[in-house]
Order: sequence, then C-alpha cells, then structure tokens
Amino acid sequence: MKRLALVLAILAGTVFSFGQDSTTTGYIRYKSIRDISDNEWMRRRPDMPTEVTQQWELYFTPESSDCTFKPEEEEDEFNTGGMRMRMMRWEPKDVYHIDFATQFFQHYTEFMTKPFLITDTLNMDGWKLTGKQGIVLGYPCIEARTTKYDTVNILAWFTPRIRLKTGPQEYVGFPGAVLYVDYDDGRYVITAEAIAMGKTRPEDEDAPEIPDNGEEVTREEYEQIVIEKTAEMRRMYGR
Repeated sequence: MKRLALVLAILAGTVFSFGQDSTTTGYIRYKSIRDISDNEWMRRRPDMPTEVTQQWELYFTPESSDCTFKPEEEEDEFNTGGMRMRMMRWEPKDVYHIDFATQFFQHYTEFMTKPFLITDTLNMDGWKLTGKQGIVLGYPCIEARTTKYDTVNILAWFTPRIRLKTGPQEYVGFPGAVLYVDYDDGRYVITAEAIAMGKTRPEDEDAPEIPDNGEEVTREEYEQIVIEKTAEMRRMYGR
C-alpha cells in the first residue's frame, strides 16, 4: 500500500508536468463489445451475431461526472435461414454518478428485475500499476491490472491528462480518466471512441438522476448477490 501511495504521488507530479493544457470539463463516448460466442444458445445458432456492442457517454465537470447508456440510432440486422432478422436491443438502465468533493461513487442498476443502488468510495483497492504505457486517442495512458474471482484478469488504461477519477461504468478511482478496459482477456472490452474537452451537456438535455427505489448495497455485497443468484439459476435449469 505504501508503494502504491508513493507511485500515485509521482503520478500527480507527472500530471502537472504534461497536463498543463488539460481541463476538467468534457465529454467521452465509449464503445463496449461483449463476446457472447460461448453462450450455449448462440453456439446452436452459428448465423447469429457473436458480439453485443453498446455505446456509453460520460460527461464530467470539476464537481461530478455521469456515465449512461447511449441508444444507437441504427438497429442490428442479420441473415438467418434466408430471412432478414432484426435484433432487439436491450437498453441498460444503469446510471453511474461520481461526486468528486465527497469522493463518493453511486451506481444504479437492475438485476433480475430488482433495482439496486451500489455505493462506494473512489479508490484503487486491488489494482496494481504494471509499468506499461500507451496512447489512446492521442492521450498518454498508464496501465493498471487487477484480478476478480481468482481467475478473471482486468486491465484498465487511464490518462493523467484528464485529471479526474472518472471513467466508463464502474472503472473509476484512478488518478486520471479511464479510456480503455479489457475484462477477462477480451471477453468484454470498453474503448473510448471520442473525447471532447470543454464540451458540456446540451441545455435541452437533463442530467441523469439516480432513482431512489434501489436496495442500497456495497460493490462487494452486490457482486456476491449476483454470484449466488446466478448459481441458483444454473441449479434450477440444470446447467
């Protein structure tokens, strides 16, 4: 922990040295790709798409940030059995909100139709810096790594050029905005597609609100609920 604190202190100096032209207000559009090729039903239908793509948008200011699902204008179409089919899109109701003054993170979501409000503080607990660096959309990035469930590897690339602990979905708390995430060796990938520094939310568009009907849980409690309910469903259906 002391080593991580020292590295982060060094990063803070790095931000100052090459981040003079950065601001703390802007917009990032992300694209997420989920590999569903190992889904049992999908394996029986080789003509079906093997990926689910979604867009997410993030608005941030020095005070707060909000990340929400961005509906796409066009729907996915594919051929099956000589017929042209249109895939029904599932639109997540997730809302991710950060209050930078309190370092407080909220995530509203639904699991098996039940609403949850996940609360946490901004931190890098469990993450380690790998020493690797790269460029995403022209922004210098630093790689961090963690492991979940003992076997799932997660990589996150964050840029100290955008000096806020924000990012897509729950990938927040780093000393800079997260621009790229690789979950479980490519099974789920989130990539920043566009960054517009200084851009603010349109005046005719309301900021997303966190619904107040969700059961309040911590991130650890929510993940345990998902594990238990998923195992229960598999037992019920013999999988």
